[in-house]
Amino acid sequence: MFFTPRWIASHIFVVVLVAAFIAAGLWQVNRLSQRLDNNDLVRSRLSDVVLLESVVDEPVDELEFRRVQVSGNFDNGSEILIANRSREGEPGFWVWTTFETSFGDILVNRGFVNREIVLGTVGLAVDETLLATPGQVTIEGLIREGFDRGNLSEAGDQLSIPNPTLAAETLGISPALDPVLYLQLEGQAPIREETWPQVVPPPDLGEGPHRSYAFQWFTFATIGVVGYGLVLRRIKRGNQARGDVPVFEPA
Repeated sequence: MFFTPRWIASHIFVVVLVAAFIAAGLWQVNRLSQRLDNNDLVRSRLSDVVLLESVVDEPVDELEFRRVQVSGNFDNGSEILIANRSREGEPGFWVWTTFETSFGDILVNRGFVNREIVLGTVGLAVDETLLATPGQVTIEGLIREGFDRGNLSEAGDQLSIPNPTLAAETLGISPALDPVLYLQLEGQAPIREETWPQVVPPPDLGEGPHRSYAFQWFTFATIGVVGYGLVLRRIKRGNQARGDVPVFEPA
């Protein structure tokens, strides 16, 4: 009875559905493995602090998440905002400022500024609470890779996406780092006492949701197999009991 055209179509549908669940689960397992490998790589690069000038010529793919230290001066007249940023649910901007060193300029992400604060000022250059520390400072931070897309605002003071290349072109500087890289500030000496900008947190090195998602997909696959088997068994017993259990026929 389970080999009529309707039942064969039903069997095929269940097999395809279960296979899709298993494939989705395996994809999440693969994503988890990739994330764990990446976390190990990031931890290894975060473990030591090196002088920026000692690694500035290394390949780009070996520089991201390197923790570095460098001395120089912030140029408060050379900065740009990165829009569409958030921190703890609050919308705002990142403040990128040019940092002048003995071997060239670099773009430094000084941190997050609440949107209301930025919109409440005439401009960063006239708001002393948002200015970088003047004079010689030593900063420590993470080398990060930006994007190659995004747009510049009509006023020329905001970018829609963290794009170091476009930021450098807008500010008229020639970065010492590869154009796709910038430095994410973690700390400096002397210490800056002001509240804003707030330092951007380090990368999240957790597992993410991939393990739980994989478990869910495999659970769906198991429910599909076991549940369909129980349905077929019940229908068979109903037929054998001559109508004690209603006979189910697939639509």
